[in-house]
Amino acid sequence: MRFQDAVEQAAQPVDKAYAVGKQALENKHRNLIKCEDERRMTGSINLDAALAKRPEYASEPRWDYGLGYQAEKRPECAIWVEVHAATTYQVGAVVKKLDWLKKWLQSNAVELRRLTESADAENRYIWIATNGVHIPRNSREFRILNMKGIHKVCKFLHLP
Repeated sequence: MRFQDAVEQAAQPVDKAYAVGKQALENKHRNLIKCEDERRMTGSINLDAALAKRPEYASEPRWDYGLGYQAEKRPECAIWVEVHAATTYQVGAVVKKLDWLKKWLQSNAVELRRLTESADAENRYIWIATNGVHIPRNSREFRILNMKGIHKVCKFLHLP
């Protein structure tokens, strides 16, 4: 299944949130994600913005973006990106967002969840640091991130 089709099968209002390439990302975040072949970026959604005005999600710890990506000789998959300050003090907040995202995918976007599962584990959930990465690799917080599924905390995301 294509990323666009999976988005269109998600619950409202996300079903209308699909954009080509990286167009759903805020301008200030687009340059944080690079792809050697931009055609591999098959689409995007601003999940946070799509759900922000819905009362049932207004106070939830929403994840920022979903991206459609097709690696060479691989099926299309979904990658989830959170743009957030990356300090040990923020790990709890981002983990809450990830837990929320996983529950949301399970109950509101089954096809997007399937596309997420088809991504390499290291690229499913990515934290892009707004102020540099200030989480020591040997810290308890870094281990928590890895256990939860966030294997990449970086200033810029570079995809092949």
